[in-house]
Amino acid sequence: MTVDNRESQIPDNQNESWADWKQTQESDLSITNGDVRIAFTEFGDIASISSGELQISQYAPGAHDAGIAGIWLRRHDQSGIVSVPLIGVRSRSSWGLSSRTAVWEGSDLGVSWTVTLAIDPHAPTWAWHVDVDPQNAASASAGQAQWDIVTDQDLALAPKAQALTSEPYISQYVTYRSVDLPDYGRVVAARQTMSCAPALPLLVSAIKEGAQAHLTDGFDFYGKNARLGAHPQMLDNPTWDGGFTNQYEFGMIALLSAPQKSAPETGERHLEWTQVFAFDPDFRGEMLEACEEYTKRAFAGLDDVLRDASSDAPSIQLTPAGHAKSSDAHAPSLLATAPVLDGDDLDDDAFLSLGEGVAADQESDESGHVLSYFADRASHVVSKAKELLVSRSHGQILLAGSVQNPEHPVLATTSYAPGVFASHIVFGNTNMNRLISVQRTSLNLLRSQGMRILVRRNEQWQVLGVPSAFVMELGASKWIYRFGEQSITVTVAACAHRDALELEFESSEAMDVMLTADVEFPENWNAELHTLPGNASAVEFSPESGSSIDGHCPGLRYVFASSDATIGGDGPLFGLESSASEGTAVLTFSSAHVTGLRLAVAASMEGSEAALECAGAVLADETPLADELQAQFEYINGFMDDFSISDGGRLNEWNEGAPWFVQNALVHFLSPHGLEQYSGAAWGTRDVCQGPFEMALAFGHFDIAHDIILKVFGHQNPDGSLPQWFMFDEYAEMFQHDSHGDIPVWPLMAVYEYLEAGGDRALLEEQVDFWDDVERTTGKPTVADHLEQTLDYIRTHRVPGTELFCYGEGDWDDTLQPAQQSMKKEMASTWTIALLFQATTALHRLLKEVGYDDLAHEFDAEAQGIKQQFAKNFIYDDVLAGYVVFTDDGPMPVIHPEDTRTGLHYRLIPMTRSIIAGLLTPEGAQNHEQLIEEHLHYPDGVRLMNRPAHYQDGITTYFKRGEQAANIGREIGLMYTHAHIRYTEALSQLGRDSVAEELLRISPVNQFKRLDTSEIRQRNCYFASSDADFPDRYTAADQWDRLKADAKDPIGVRGGWRVYSSGPGIYLRQMVQHVFGLQLHTDSVSIDPILQLQDDGVSVQLSLFGSKRTLRYHLSDDDAPVTVSVGGRRLDADAYDLPYRRGGLVVGEKALEGADVIDISVGVHRSTI
Repeated sequence: MTVDNRESQIPDNQNESWADWKQTQESDLSITNGDVRIAFTEFGDIASISSGELQISQYAPGAHDAGIAGIWLRRHDQSGIVSVPLIGVRSRSSWGLSSRTAVWEGSDLGVSWTVTLAIDPHAPTWAWHVDVDPQNAASASAGQAQWDIVTDQDLALAPKAQALTSEPYISQYVTYRSVDLPDYGRVVAARQTMSCAPALPLLVSAIKEGAQAHLTDGFDFYGKNARLGAHPQMLDNPTWDGGFTNQYEFGMIALLSAPQKSAPETGERHLEWTQVFAFDPDFRGEMLEACEEYTKRAFAGLDDVLRDASSDAPSIQLTPAGHAKSSDAHAPSLLATAPVLDGDDLDDDAFLSLGEGVAADQESDESGHVLSYFADRASHVVSKAKELLVSRSHGQILLAGSVQNPEHPVLATTSYAPGVFASHIVFGNTNMNRLISVQRTSLNLLRSQGMRILVRRNEQWQVLGVPSAFVMELGASKWIYRFGEQSITVTVAACAHRDALELEFESSEAMDVMLTADVEFPENWNAELHTLPGNASAVEFSPESGSSIDGHCPGLRYVFASSDATIGGDGPLFGLESSASEGTAVLTFSSAHVTGLRLAVAASMEGSEAALECAGAVLADETPLADELQAQFEYINGFMDDFSISDGGRLNEWNEGAPWFVQNALVHFLSPHGLEQYSGAAWGTRDVCQGPFEMALAFGHFDIAHDIILKVFGHQNPDGSLPQWFMFDEYAEMFQHDSHGDIPVWPLMAVYEYLEAGGDRALLEEQVDFWDDVERTTGKPTVADHLEQTLDYIRTHRVPGTELFCYGEGDWDDTLQPAQQSMKKEMASTWTIALLFQATTALHRLLKEVGYDDLAHEFDAEAQGIKQQFAKNFIYDDVLAGYVVFTDDGPMPVIHPEDTRTGLHYRLIPMTRSIIAGLLTPEGAQNHEQLIEEHLHYPDGVRLMNRPAHYQDGITTYFKRGEQAANIGREIGLMYTHAHIRYTEALSQLGRDSVAEELLRISPVNQFKRLDTSEIRQRNCYFASSDADFPDRYTAADQWDRLKADAKDPIGVRGGWRVYSSGPGIYLRQMVQHVFGLQLHTDSVSIDPILQLQDDGVSVQLSLFGSKRTLRYHLSDDDAPVTVSVGGRRLDADAYDLPYRRGGLVVGEKALEGADVIDISVGVHRSTI
C-alpha cells in the first residue's frame, strides 16, 4: 500500500496549528502558600489540591471538564429549592487569582456573591469565604427566603503517583469520622490509612457558621442520575436528613451549612459562610479528637487569613461561563458545558424487539417492566432505566484480533453505557502503551475522558449520554438512542481478524457530528496527518523520541482514519475554527449534515506502513456487522470447544454466562486490566498459574498452559524466589522483587497439573534461564532445575526450629499481610502449607512416573514432613488454625476459637485447601465441611473468615489492609468470589451434589432470581466480590449477623470489581471438570460428573478430540459408579478413587472414535464420608 504524507497537501497555517495539538508547557493557574498548592482550570474549577508530593484532591478535571469539587448557593422559599454553582465553568461567575488568593464574583437568584479562597501562610490550611448580598428590589424575595451553601471536595490524601492509579482503590482507604461540635455543628475528618503508611495524612473540614449535615461519598452526593447530566441530587434535598458517613469508592467531604436569612431591616443584609480545611501530613491520634483540635486551631487564625486575602485581592479576568473572556479568546469547551442528549425510555415491546426474536433470562423491575435480557450470541441488552439503577455503570472491555498467544499484543478498548464510546484504547502493555484516556468516574462526571460524540440539533450542540438501550456483544458495544421518531445508533466493534476497532455512527436524520478523542499522556506521542487511498483522512501517533514507549516499542503506531470526517484539534470544542487548537490533546473528527460516519482505529508494532494499511483495510472492508459479530462469537466459542448445554434446566444459564467468563478470562490473560482496576498490565505469578492456566487445561489448550509455565520460570530469580508480578511483554524488566510466601508454590502446582493432563517429560527438559542470572556459566537450566531451585528456596525459608515453610510477606488473602516484622518468620500459613503438600505430593508421583526419581524423592520428603507435622501443629480441638505462630512457649493458633488476640475464629481457605489436597482424615474433612456451613456460609457465598479483622480508624496491629481499609468491599467484606469457587472444588472432592448450586449462586446471569438481598448489577461479567452494603466498618462489626440467612433485617449485597481476576478461569474449570466431569488429557478424558437428580437428562455439546459430540447424562438416586456408553455399548475404562468419594473413569481417545453421542450414567450419592 502506498501512503502519501498529507502535510504537503495542507495549508501552512493548518500545519502550524496541528503542531500545537498538544501543549509543550502547561499554564500555571494556581495559588500557593507554603507546601499547599491549589490549581485551577481555565474557567475557575478546582483542578487539584496538593501539599508537597501528596495529592489531597482525588480527580484531575481538565480544560474540557466541569469540576467535581464545588460550592453551590441554595435558596429555599415556598416554591421549593433553587441552586446555582458559585465557581467554575458552569457558574455565572467571573474569577481571577493572585499568588495566594482566588476570587469569584457573580450574580443570580436576585443576589450577588463574592467567593474568596485563601491559603494560610503559617499552616497547611485553606479557607473558602462566601459573601452573598441581596441586590435590589428583587432582594425583597431574597430577604424572605432562607439560604444555605453546599460544598464538596473529593479526596485522595495519597502520593500523586498513586492517587491517579485507581481512584476507587485509593478511596477505599480513606476513613471518615464526623462529630457535632457546639460552635460549628457537623465537623468531618478524613484520613488516608494505607498509601503513605506508616504516615497517616489527615484532613479536617468545618464551617464557621455551622454545618447541619455531611456526606462522605460522591455516589450519595451526585446520585446516579448524574450520568444524565443532572446536577448533584443533594442540591434538591432540603436537609440531607442529617447526612451520614458512607465508605464507598468516591470519597469526599460534602457539607451542608446551617441556613441563614437576610434581614435588611436590621442592617444584617449580607449572608456569610466560611469553610476551612486543615491538613496534617501525619496524624496518628484519635480522629474524633482531631475534629475539635484542628477546627479550633484553623478558626483561631482565620481572621488573619482573610485579612491577608483581602490585601492580596486579584484582578478579575474571566467572564461568566459560555462567553469568551475577551474578543480574541475562546469560549468554554462544549464537553464541559453542552447539554447531555439522553435517549428516551423504550416500552417493553420496542426494547424486546432489539433482541431480534431472542430475549432469554429477562430481568424486570417491581412494576414488571423489562430491564435487561440476553439475545443471540450471548449478547446482553440493557435498558436506560437499569443503567440509572446500578452503582457500577454498565461497561465492557473489547479485544481485537482473536488473539490467544500473549506473544502477540492485543488492541483493547473499554466502553461504558453513558456515551463513553471508547476509553483506554491500548495496544500491548495496558499501563505503558495506552493512548486514549481512561474513564475514571462511574458517574460520568469528567466528559473529556475517552471518546465522545456531540451532535448539533436545533442549532445546539449536545453530548450523547445514556442511551435508550445499551447492547453488549462479545466483540462490540452498541448504543441505541431514540428521541420520538428520530434515532441514533453508535457501534464500536473490535475486528475479529485485525488489530483494529471500528466506530460507526448512524442517524435517521442528517445532522452535524463531532467525535472527540482525549490523548491521556500527550507528552509520549507525536502526531502526523496522512491521506489514505480513497481520499480518507488519517492521523498517526508514534512514540515521542526518548520516551519509555519509544525505548520499548519503537515500532508502535496508532492510526485513526475516516473517509467521512475532517480531522482536527480541539478548536471546534472552544468555538474556534476547525484548524485551530488550544493544545489540550483532544482531537476532533467532524462531519457536517450527515446520517453516517465511520472511524477506524488501527495499531501495529511494525511501524507506520503496517498501521496505515490496517486502517485503510478496515475502511475498505464492507463485511456486514453481523458477520463480524459472529466471527467474534466463534472466536470465544471456539476457545471453549464449542461448549453448550441443552435440556439443562437451571444449568442452561451457563450458555449465556460461560462465553462472557471466557472473554473476561482472556482479558485477564492477554490484556490485564479491568473496569474498576484499569491499571494492571502484568501477570501476577499466583494469578496466571490459576485463572488462565486452569482455563487452558479445562478446554484442552495444553500449548497455552505449557507456555505459561515457561514464562513464569523465565522470571524466577536464581535463588528460587519469584516476583509477586511481572510484565510479560517488552517491559519485562518491570516486576515486584519481593512476593508473598505462597508464590513459589504456584509454579509447582502448574507443573504438576500440566503433567497430570498428559504433558510428558519433555517439559522438564526444556531450557529456561533464570531472570538476570549473570553468574551461571555452564549450560542452561531446565524446568527440572527450576523445580529443584524452588524447593531449595522453600527449604531455606523455614519457621525457626521447624521444617515448615514460613509465612513471609503473606499468602493468598492480601488483607492479611503481616503488620509485625516477626510474623513473617515466626508464623506459618495453614493454607500455604496445605497447598505445598498438594503440589509436592503430586510432583512426587508424577516425576517418578517420568523417570525423575531423585527429584521425586526430594518432593516426597517435603510432603511427608508436612504430613507428619500437620495434625500436631495446625489442628487444635479439631479445628484448623488460620495461621500458627511458633514461639518459645510452643505453637499458638491465630484465627481459631482459642485466639483471643485477633478475635477471629474461623478461616475458610485453610479448610477448603486441606480438603482439596486430601490432607485431612475423612472425619476431619467432614468436620470442617460442617464448620464452613455453620460459620462461613452465607446466602451470597462463603466468606473468608467468620468476621472482618478489627478496625480502629486504620491503625494496624496484626494485619495490613484488613485493619486499614475503611470500605466493606473486595477481600475486606470477606466474600471474595475466587475463594467461593475453590469452595466448590472442595465440595467436588467430597462428592457433594451441591457443586453446581454453589457455582450458580455466584453466577451474575440470574443471581437476582436466587438471592433476595442481591442489589441490582450488571449481568454479563465476573464480579470479584460480593460486598455487604454496610456504610462503614463499625456498622459492619456491630451488625454482621444481618448477612446471615435467618436475619430479620437482612443487609443488601452489591457486586464488587469486575472482569479483571483469575476467577473466571477457575470458575470455568469447575463447571467443565467437576459439574460435567470432563477433565481433558492429551489422549484421554476423565469422566466424573457431580450433578443433582434434577439435572437428569441434561446434554452437553462440545468438540472433543477434534470432533463435535453430544454427551447425555443419566442420573440415578444411588451410589452407582460412572459408566460410559456409545451406541448402547458400554466402554471398558479405567476407574479411579479419590480420598473422600468414588472417582470416575478414564476413557481413551481411541475408544471414542466415531462416537457422535456419548451416554454417561452415574449415581448422585458417591461420597464415602
